[in-house]
Amino acid sequence: MTTAPAYAWQNGKLIPWDECVVHARSQGAFWGANVFEGIRAYVSPDDGVTYAFRVQDHLDRLRRSMKSLHMEIDHSDAELTDACTELVRANAFGVDVHVCIVAYFDLAPDFDSLGYTPETGVHITSTVVPRSPAYRDGVAATVSSWRRISDDAMPPRIKTGANYHNSRLAQHEAMRNGFATTLLLNQRGTVSEAPGSCVVMVRAGELVTPPGTSGVLEGITVNTTATLAERFLDMPMRHREIDRTELHAADELFLCGTKSELLPITSVDRIPIGTGSIGPVTRELQDRYDDAVLGRLDQPGWCTPVPMTRTEVPA
Repeated sequence: MTTAPAYAWQNGKLIPWDECVVHARSQGAFWGANVFEGIRAYVSPDDGVTYAFRVQDHLDRLRRSMKSLHMEIDHSDAELTDACTELVRANAFGVDVHVCIVAYFDLAPDFDSLGYTPETGVHITSTVVPRSPAYRDGVAATVSSWRRISDDAMPPRIKTGANYHNSRLAQHEAMRNGFATTLLLNQRGTVSEAPGSCVVMVRAGELVTPPGTSGVLEGITVNTTATLAERFLDMPMRHREIDRTELHAADELFLCGTKSELLPITSVDRIPIGTGSIGPVTRELQDRYDDAVLGRLDQPGWCTPVPMTRTEVPA
């Protein structure tokens, strides 16, 4: 079992990990009435500096999710950025970590589970999440029997815990059937996304990903990939619908997400994608992605250095 981190951050304070709790009857815990963001922080082998990747972009998306839920919190973006870096510094893992920011609705008057409450809180945790061992070799995927939630019911643009029950059902089904991951179709029957990741197809010299109107969370990693592809491969990314059978015609296929990074898909429903192994475009983008997250590229605003002098935490 993985050793728990020493510290978490909650409502303005760095606290021991075990003290980071939310009441069981809070709306955030009871109904999943929360919004969140996951941020990776990478230790550069070049200079030993830890870089948190695209922090402000994650905070911007967090604010958009909060806006849709009429949620306000007591902390500015600058305070949340400082909290993330302070937490990574205090836990002093010395390896790549995943930082999760959660803003949640707290207890409502009379413990009303559905009524609106202005009471909110924020907690931030950081854990060691190694890169997937399949990052260089790829994984087998299937198309889920579950359909992706839609904007007129559970808006996928809102990164809320409640939405991830959809992903959880699909992922567990895939794993029970012997696949590493799954692809969900939207209500129109075209490709939407994978659990926690956007889908990118390479076909006929183009990069293609489903548009924001396909039931996807508008991804930061897929945006990073689009920027890298245009800059280094002179290959713009198109946002358009992808049919299910078009996946079989793809030259390459990969997932984009903060946790999954750029994860190759080598087959869908046991039909090989391209040659059935990772393709040259995916490999090149992985290498450029590593350069980006390790602070090797001149890309303003992407990498936030984390000073690693240990923070003294009050008893």
